[in-house]
Amino acid sequence: MEKLIQQYGRREANAIWRLVAETRFSLSQTDLLLGRMDALSETQKREWEEILERLHAGEPVQYVLGEAWFLSRSFHVTPDVLIPRPETEEMVRLILQHRFPSQNPSGLDLCTGSGCIAVSLSLSGFAMTATDVSKAALAVAEENAKRLKADVRFVQEDLLAADVSSHGASSWDLVVSNPPYVLERERAEMESHVLDYEPSLALFVPDDSPLLFYEAIARMAKTALRPGGLLAVETNRAFAKDVAALFRESGFCDIKVYEDQYNNPRFVFATTPSSLC
Repeated sequence: MEKLIQQYGRREANAIWRLVAETRFSLSQTDLLLGRMDALSETQKREWEEILERLHAGEPVQYVLGEAWFLSRSFHVTPDVLIPRPETEEMVRLILQHRFPSQNPSGLDLCTGSGCIAVSLSLSGFAMTATDVSKAALAVAEENAKRLKADVRFVQEDLLAADVSSHGASSWDLVVSNPPYVLERERAEMESHVLDYEPSLALFVPDDSPLLFYEAIARMAKTALRPGGLLAVETNRAFAKDVAALFRESGFCDIKVYEDQYNNPRFVFATTPSSLC
């Protein structure tokens, strides 16, 4: 435990310890305070030691346990997908506050990763299709949909090379994406447990093309969205204004930039292009 405290600080180390104890050994915080960790079987103690070794090596606890929580649901995660972040939860909540003309709006999730966005929206009444370039990521997303009984259609597709009409014209009420947006030069500022374990394919964009994915998303959404449809993306805080400008130049209306819980400009929402813009 002391080594974990040195790595993460006392508060985060205690949170990791409680999460492992509850998830893997069904021990509550009260159980831990009463010393019931000492009552684990020899097999369980060996498992705990193996978990500690992986944590000491810097592996994120979510990968060690194989799960991460997103909007009060447990999602399976592996190093093939990003660990779902609280900021992305905020984006989904904002989408759920939006007024859609249909009671069962259709949604297209681009760069789905673990499927946390698509599955969460599906369980909230959306008819969802989700795409990703990674076959391994789609396998994780499909498992999450199955485990959580969400009806999501998954498609392997490279967003950067996709035909803009591949999902139909004017077919969707929502296009949503949390694409790669970390600049290569930002690697130096990132923690090792992210760099060493989370998939670079889902994280990074070239320094000279920070809006690479947003340009592709705008092209896709311009064709795919119905009149009045919503485009919602998560983005690098340094480029939220640039993404908003890109969407405006692409003809979208009602451009809004929302801040995350840390007061960083993080989400850009827009509606379908029309002659009224």
